[in-house]
Amino acid sequence: MKGILKLFTSRFVQTCAGILLQFIVILLINMYFSGLFVYYYATMFVVGMFLSLIVINTRANPGYKIAWLLLLLGLPMFGVSVYILLSGRLFKKRRAKKMGMINLRVRETLKTSSRVKIGDIYAQRQSNYIKQYSFSSPYKNTKTKYFSSGEQYFESLLSDLELAEKSIYLEFFIIKPGYMWSRIKDIITRKASQGVDVKIIYDDVGCLDKLTFKEISTLKKSGIKIKGFNLFVPVLDLVLNNRDHRKIVTIDSKIAYTGGINIADEYINKVERFGYWKDSGIALYGEGAFSCEIYFLCMWEHITKEKISTTIPTFDNEYEESGIVQPYIDSPLDDELVGENVYMNIISTAKRYVYISTPYFVVDDEMLRTITNASKRGIDVRIIVPHIPDKKIVNQVTKSFYLRLIEAGVKIYEYKKGFNHSKIVVADDEIATIGSINFDYRSFYLSFENGVWLYKTDSIKDILFDYNTMLSQSIPITKEKCKVSIFTRVLRGVLSAFSPMF
Repeated sequence: MKGILKLFTSRFVQTCAGILLQFIVILLINMYFSGLFVYYYATMFVVGMFLSLIVINTRANPGYKIAWLLLLLGLPMFGVSVYILLSGRLFKKRRAKKMGMINLRVRETLKTSSRVKIGDIYAQRQSNYIKQYSFSSPYKNTKTKYFSSGEQYFESLLSDLELAEKSIYLEFFIIKPGYMWSRIKDIITRKASQGVDVKIIYDDVGCLDKLTFKEISTLKKSGIKIKGFNLFVPVLDLVLNNRDHRKIVTIDSKIAYTGGINIADEYINKVERFGYWKDSGIALYGEGAFSCEIYFLCMWEHITKEKISTTIPTFDNEYEESGIVQPYIDSPLDDELVGENVYMNIISTAKRYVYISTPYFVVDDEMLRTITNASKRGIDVRIIVPHIPDKKIVNQVTKSFYLRLIEAGVKIYEYKKGFNHSKIVVADDEIATIGSINFDYRSFYLSFENGVWLYKTDSIKDILFDYNTMLSQSIPITKEKCKVSIFTRVLRGVLSAFSPMF
């Protein structure tokens, strides 16, 4: 009984109930006018046609356009009402303008940082692209450390948090009470009492009914500044779909962590949800970490409206490494698909192989063609996805791509030990990227994301070793395994059509 009461009093249920109520109102309005069905339907159809022209002429992804066109033209009486309520275009423009002003200051701060020339022309062009649209320069004076599991990441993070003297900034999609959070909280609370500037950004949907108001109040009383991103409120608006999916930790402007790992016990396998939780992360020591700190402060300023001032720290050559590091971010508030383009640039310029690991594979035609064309021109393309999924609906859409990929020569594997949450791309023993970005619409188009592009760093061999280890623990997918019933094919087709809205 207590469990049921807790469920119905949770923020998630209450907020969803408010949104559902608005859907019901839309249905009632449509039913009210059903007596004038012919006239009402004709009016909605005309309006739907007009809105369809607007959708067609936007810069949105074609898959996203198709999903809206199906609603606007197939179910105009419902689709028009939903589109008007959910488009959120004006609000998005206001947010984009504010974020753009902050990004100008980010660009000014980072433009004086290190400049590095790269010998390989394609790598140099990739670096130039990241600098142009994500502001961060390429850095040489940065050491990297790759983590092939959440457990390794966590233990290293705890050690580095203990070193903090000036600042600790954390930005996560999920912060969930448990062993992992309690260990981190103990350190940052103690550091805050010693005068260290501790700031936390959490995504309100990712932390919904996990990070309670009581917990947040306790953190604030201990001197920790904490803010939620894009609060989940009972208002029917697609802006709620724009989530902060980034995972960033920075310490004293010279240490940064990122990857696929959130703060929850399943990520370090203290609890089991979908078998063994396979994840990955990376730590930056030196100049590259400063870009990650600026990215955090940019988001902090966007949320709090506080004007953040910072100075570029000086670094000795203590962090010198042979390779190059370049952090980057992606935002749904502009028309530049940085995360997807970084991936496609790596795939389209690979010379021998490109290996991909992702928990979700729900891509548009452009990404699919980039991957299949790479395989068709002789590149060894391999993709590892989970064998035990955390989201069964999304997994069905992922499986819908198998046959087309296999027919193009792409090798598909399912990680059989459990759930693969690792987000990495590695190519030709020289280039890799790791971060929070999945191969899906949500990461490419809807969420705030981040990653790190690597060129000839020592950590790339560790990423490749980890990938090959994952391959040995995975099941190869053949054409025979792609044979499914007609019902499953129809289901996957419907889900794929609306997957841009997931």
